[in-house]
Amino acid sequence: LNVSGPQAVDTVLEALCGYQEDMEGLITAPEAVPEIPLYRSPAAAGYAAPVFGEDYDMIPVTEEVPRGAVFAVRLQGDSMEPYIQDGSVAYVNRDPLTSGDVGIFCVDGEMLCKQYVRDRLGIVYLFSLNRRRADADVVLPRDSGRTMVCFGRVLLSSRPEPPV
Repeated sequence: LNVSGPQAVDTVLEALCGYQEDMEGLITAPEAVPEIPLYRSPAAAGYAAPVFGEDYDMIPVTEEVPRGAVFAVRLQGDSMEPYIQDGSVAYVNRDPLTSGDVGIFCVDGEMLCKQYVRDRLGIVYLFSLNRRRADADVVLPRDSGRTMVCFGRVLLSSRPEPPV
C-alpha cells in the first residue's frame, strides 16, 4: 500500500464499525405476539358460554385468527353447522350486526351463537344455521319483555343466507 492506503483502510473500517453500531441500535427485542381471550366454557346445542371477565385463556393471534377478532369462544353442538362445527372456535369482533350476520348473544341469561335477522316490525329472529335444528331458533317480538345482549359478530369466511 502506498502512504494513503492505510489511511483509506482505517477510514473504511471506522465507517463500517459505525454502521454496525447503528444497525445494532435498531435491532430491538422481538415484539410480543398479540393475544385475545378464548372463553373456555362450552355449552350444548350451539350455545356459547363466555363468562366475560373470567374463565378464559389468552391465545396468540396467529395467521389462523381472522383479522379484527377481539375474543373467541368454543362452541359445542350442531346447530350452527356446516358453518361452525361442533367443538370449533368462533372468532368474534365488536362490529355492529346487520341482518344476516352471525353473532354471540345473551338471551334471558343464556349464551347463544345464532344468525341475527330483524324484520320491518322490529321482531328479532336468532336462527340456527343447521335447519335440522330449527328447534333451537329464538324469536324475540318487540314487546316480549325478554332480554337480549349482543357481544359481537362472528367472523366467518362466507356469509350464510338467512332462512326463508
